[in-house]
Amino acid sequence: MASVTAQGLSIDGLGNGPRDWIDRTQARWGELRPELDVAPMGVVGRLLRAAQLVMACCEAYLEPFDLSCAEFGIISTLCRSDGPISPGELTRQLMFTGPATTKRLRRLEQAGWIARSINPDDARGFLIVASDDGAQRFAELLPGYLGLEASLVSVLDDDQRGTLAATLRQLLVDWDA
Repeated sequence: MASVTAQGLSIDGLGNGPRDWIDRTQARWGELRPELDVAPMGVVGRLLRAAQLVMACCEAYLEPFDLSCAEFGIISTLCRSDGPISPGELTRQLMFTGPATTKRLRRLEQAGWIARSINPDDARGFLIVASDDGAQRFAELLPGYLGLEASLVSVLDDDQRGTLAATLRQLLVDWDA
């Protein structure tokens, strides 16, 4: 386990590199409860903080398009799919709750982003596609959105991005199992 000091645990665990508030939090817990392993806090805390910051940037970028990040996820899923998708499948793919999906689909339909049709295999259900206008608007906003994502990780070089992506993939494969 990396050593903990009053100044904080460094990012590399060896006393080198910049420090952040998570380093200070780990250090303080290390002082208060030295019998506990606070090293995982460095990973989980940074995952949570990074997710908060990414979501805030994405929401700010999408606001002029009158989209939330969750709605962007729905449109993105529809635009890359091979055909219509049921609301249940969208719920599974995007890990939403059923009521949240229903609410978002209703709003996207009212805004012209999506179109619903009766499911020919189940007249009680619907199939969802991106509307022609929605697909066009999505195609126009996607390059800027990808530019935002690139800017968010621009502090990392290609090797660092690859390592981070592989490490996060390993965690997600395990957690999603």
